[in-house]
Amino acid sequence: MKKLVLLAMSVVATAAMAAGPSGVQTTIAGDSTQAVVLLTSTVTNTANGTYSNAQQNLASNAGDVAITSSGNSIQIVGAQNTTFANTSNANTKAQQNVSSNSGDVTISGNSLQLTLAASSNVRNTATGYNAKAVQSIASNSSCSTCL
Repeated sequence: MKKLVLLAMSVVATAAMAAGPSGVQTTIAGDSTQAVVLLTSTVTNTANGTYSNAQQNLASNAGDVAITSSGNSIQIVGAQNTTFANTSNANTKAQQNVSSNSGDVTISGNSLQLTLAASSNVRNTATGYNAKAVQSIASNSSCSTCL
């Protein structure tokens, strides 16, 4: 039960920070902590069919992100015996971000991104015509538009 509560809280925190409405910037001016703890779990994101697009964010900020000089962003994913799987098929695009900032990222403050994975499997797959796959783990990437 504790795992489910932790996972639910993590998903809510990630979803809140992952992406706002189109054209809206995510600004971190205070303290922001996103943490996901997974034990013997599977995190799967799959899109199948024509023009499929699969995007998965765990403890990540995605889109137009600014961490101001007074901002502190901590993003942590801890996993043991866990599989992260992001798959897209057909005319495909797959993007996976784990404890990352992805998109138009500006960091003027403090940012700590940490991914600890023991006995785990991290997969990001795009198969089919014009397939593209991008995976970011504990990193900053402006590649959200390269798909």
